[in-house]
Amino acid sequence: MTTLRAAVIGLGGMGRRHIAALDEMAGHGVAVTLAGVCDMNLGVAQELAEARAQGPGGRPLATADWRELIAAGPDLLCIATNGPSHHEIVLAAAKARIPYVLCEKPMSTNGAAAREMAQACQAAGTRLAVNLCRRFLTRCVLFRQAVQGGQVVGRPRRFWGVIGGGGIGCVGLHYFDYAAWLFDARPVWVSAELSQNPAPNVRGPQFFDPGGQVSVGFQCADGHSFIGDFELSEDVPRASRCFIVGTEGVAEFDDFTPGPGGRAKASARPLDQRATAKTRLVQPENLTLDHGPALDIVQATRDCLLDLVGPHAHPTAHAGVESVDVVLGAHLSAARGGVRVALPLTGHDLALDVPIT
Repeated sequence: MTTLRAAVIGLGGMGRRHIAALDEMAGHGVAVTLAGVCDMNLGVAQELAEARAQGPGGRPLATADWRELIAAGPDLLCIATNGPSHHEIVLAAAKARIPYVLCEKPMSTNGAAAREMAQACQAAGTRLAVNLCRRFLTRCVLFRQAVQGGQVVGRPRRFWGVIGGGGIGCVGLHYFDYAAWLFDARPVWVSAELSQNPAPNVRGPQFFDPGGQVSVGFQCADGHSFIGDFELSEDVPRASRCFIVGTEGVAEFDDFTPGPGGRAKASARPLDQRATAKTRLVQPENLTLDHGPALDIVQATRDCLLDLVGPHAHPTAHAGVESVDVVLGAHLSAARGGVRVALPLTGHDLALDVPIT
């Protein structure tokens, strides 16, 4: 069994999910000792460390200074702070040659910084992952397996996400990446209309993350393309339903409905009718897809960590850069009247910094 010493920076809701995910890794061949915890509120870190004092690794180091945690030399570092702090912490982790780093999304708040993080980790031999959790959520994995290969709805033409409020950086970023990952695609342009007077950010006035409507052009590895449209306005309830329109049918995915009642289904042209001229009416067949359990962020984070430290990792740093580009490209588009902004970002566009969370 692999044994690792881990440290977690940021002990809010996601930081505590990271700790729960680290604990669950033992059931999958990786024994993790929580060696240190950090939070800007020292009392929070001390309280959590004391609660773990009787565990197998003893009392973790508790600090309010993340530099002290990095200096302690953990094998695995989890960064669960807000977006603007990620750049400095990841660069310090790479300089310290920490073997494994899991950074929460957004990877960074500007394109140049995200690229610098990825390059620094690669040069240092630090394996970097960004917690784009829909790549590891069981029901998302099952949906991807169903729609890939064209057997259900054919090639994608359109992806619609009715997601609701939460900001295009905090919530929308997950779905921009989700649409790309479903079909092994990359974003090649973005246009957006963002909220003019967004609701106050729940994480504090120092953050800025409006909602709005965002369209993204995606290019698949096989050369085909599709468009994703995302509804992320603050006054739309969090429904989080996604629809795929393909050349042979339509598939639907529901984030939140648990268990067998969950909505993952398709209406598609029968396989034996797919050679029929597309202008002819063919009665579609209704398919119920394997929806899997309700969303479990701890499970997804655990599987992301297992992938990060495993022998055949699928690093998500590049996807982290691409998803940041989409968010910042949306801000650039909105500022320019909704015109399409080409991706990946280049030149002066890489310098735009927006304090997304």
